[in-house]
Amino acid sequence: MKKAVKIPMLLLLVLAVFAGDIWLSHNNFIVNSNIFIKNDFEITQHDHPEKVWDKVFFGNSVVISAYMEDKSSSGYINCGLDDGVVTDLWELLNERYMNIGSELVIGLNYLTLYDNFETNPTYIWHKELYQPYAYFQRDRFYPLITGCFERLINGESVPPMTYTYQNKNIYHGRVADTVLQDKMEQYQELFFNKPLSDYSKNMEALENVIIFCNENNIRVRVVWMPWNPSCEKPQLVRDVKNEANKIIRKYNLDVLDLEDEFGEEYFYDSGHLNYDVGSEKFTERIDQWL
Repeated sequence: MKKAVKIPMLLLLVLAVFAGDIWLSHNNFIVNSNIFIKNDFEITQHDHPEKVWDKVFFGNSVVISAYMEDKSSSGYINCGLDDGVVTDLWELLNERYMNIGSELVIGLNYLTLYDNFETNPTYIWHKELYQPYAYFQRDRFYPLITGCFERLINGESVPPMTYTYQNKNIYHGRVADTVLQDKMEQYQELFFNKPLSDYSKNMEALENVIIFCNENNIRVRVVWMPWNPSCEKPQLVRDVKNEANKIIRKYNLDVLDLEDEFGEEYFYDSGHLNYDVGSEKFTERIDQWL
């Protein structure tokens, strides 16, 4: 008799955990909470809670630092993601984590097209279908839970920490020439000696994004993001651009090439514009085109 009672209770417990996990997953728990450090997509969701984003400017950290959404007259949302690549954009659109109303601009450079670039593992589209949401976010839930237990044991009721507002990373000033040189040498080893085949998945994703936008009446355009002229441009950077341009021309997209338009005084490093002068100039320039 006791076993008969335990089985329904266990089933109810499993169902409750399952229902709670679904609730966490579909109610943007982390996005709407102030007790977690958010990733860049969650920050964008928090700042723009509307279900449809009419105009979106997507890219990696160079878009974050270049496009000043609050000073732009174009109405585009800055959906720059730290370490973001085009396959991330395709997952966002294909899995409906992001719904675009009318226009998409893609900020490209060689890193947004590199297949082996390690993007942020907490981006929600990296969650496997079979994974519970709580398990996928375990690295963020576990410290919170253990911290709460510790405070309860100590007779405290205040949450361990709160994050009332969070910003994406931007860049001020300029790195020293020696630091920039060291970074370029590091990039030579990490990226610039790779074959074009290491960019094939993101090239395919770029074409998928364009097709998706065409099928859903979304105007899609491309911006080639600025490159610091004080840094020698590797041949691979040129080859990646040429390969992507073949796809762009195939679909007759409008392109704004700003790769060689800005002087070195506007840069923080090789690709990030500094927020003091470079970002404002970039925003003024792109608003004329948008």
